Amino acid sequence: MNKRTVINAGPLVALSLLERLDLLPALFREFWIPAPVYAEVIIAGLGRPGAADLSAPQWVAHIRQGPEPDPLLVAELDPGEASVIALARTLLPCTVIIDERRGRRIAHQIYGLPVKGTAGLLAEARRRGLVGDLRPMLYQLKAAGYFLADSVIDAACEAAEDPD
Repeated sequence: MNKRTVINAGPLVALSLLERLDLLPALFREFWIPAPVYAEVIIAGLGRPGAADLSAPQWVAHIRQGPEPDPLLVAELDPGEASVIALARTLLPCTVIIDERRGRRIAHQIYGLPVKGTAGLLAEARRRGLVGDLRPMLYQLKAAGYFLADSVIDAACEAAEDPD
């Protein structure tokens, strides 16, 4: 996994729900939250999971303004995902953390960026011994209303046990 990442709103909210935002500095030397993603979580998401946690100074220091996204990104994705990909392209090598399938596909297939989702991020944390049993964490997210297909949960749990 790259030492640098740009993260979208969904994974930030998921980590907040699990009270595991601490995994970001543990897994990455650099992690960035695009300004539009921060606004989505903090302003549009006021009172919702992640908003209070991300307003703390240690997270504000990771907000970064990126370039204007390509027209393709603006046409195909929401503003947060578009800003994640646009910023990541200026920080190569860089992994993007996006859960939405369309955003992941565009980031990887069109822009050649390495992509992980929340489940993959947690699987990496498990492989590094930063979290305990993964399956209960993923089901906790699902119970909180975070969409995770059972096949994604199974694949993440299998990947968490695989050393490479």
